[in-house]
Amino acid sequence: MNDNALTAFLTLAETGSFQNAARAMGVSNASLSRYIGQAEEHTGVVLFHRSRNSSTLTRAGQEFLPIARDLQADQKRYATRVASLRENGPGTLRIGCGPLTTRAMILPVMQSVRELLPDLRFKILVSAYARPLDLLQAGQFDVFVGDLTYTPEADNVEIMVMEKQEIQFVAHRDHEIHKRGPSNIARVFEYPFASPHLHKHWKATLIRSLGGDTEAANRVNALPDVECDDYNFLTGLLAQPDFIVGGMPDTFAELIDTKKVKPLSMKQNLTWNICAARKSQNTSAALEFCWNELAKHRA
Repeated sequence: MNDNALTAFLTLAETGSFQNAARAMGVSNASLSRYIGQAEEHTGVVLFHRSRNSSTLTRAGQEFLPIARDLQADQKRYATRVASLRENGPGTLRIGCGPLTTRAMILPVMQSVRELLPDLRFKILVSAYARPLDLLQAGQFDVFVGDLTYTPEADNVEIMVMEKQEIQFVAHRDHEIHKRGPSNIARVFEYPFASPHLHKHWKATLIRSLGGDTEAANRVNALPDVECDDYNFLTGLLAQPDFIVGGMPDTFAELIDTKKVKPLSMKQNLTWNICAARKSQNTSAALEFCWNELAKHRA
């Protein structure tokens, strides 16, 4: 049924008056009558009892009314999705992720998905999210990859634990710490330290590694000296022998290759705790491809 016929049926059913319905649609009475005729021709039944002053639904019209309302709602959803398609192209996959995952996981997964869906658009939303599953359920992104230390009640969410990897600490090649031999976490924090936001989980891990007492808690709660979720900025701090930066090995690989930056030799190692999450009721081929690629990194 075309949009004019559907709108005419619903408007006349609501107003009960040809004149009022025509005025509401901004058309003539003759045009409205033609649209109602199209609706009745489409359904194959008489929809209205017509009189000089009013029009009421027939029994068939009453039965068709909820169907017409559903059809109009479907058409509005269709129009919204088509508008989104025009705006975003053939599809957009929105990936929310923590800063540690961008080079180590998101980049290779995105490259693999693009081989299958070369016209797919990507929005990579990078932040140390505090409540990522809430944002996932609210539709801010299609899949989340990052630290899930905060886990709210999350029905209809599928969670996949990823393979743990070690955190790497790096500094300029001339940094004093390299001259002191293998370091522990306490020594690292004797120097200016830069990293993304440290969640409660990370702070608790660092406090334990420093002895778990009040002094350790005070020390860790004052970290990092420079906090930023953009690793381009953090690695820029390594141009001078001042800061130590923590992150994933893939993040620093190119810098280390230049010999300007060196990884710290560590006596103790920390590992990340990364998960992937998506809504259970997935209908997107792009998300399915992405999820399958992420599964290659699962624990």
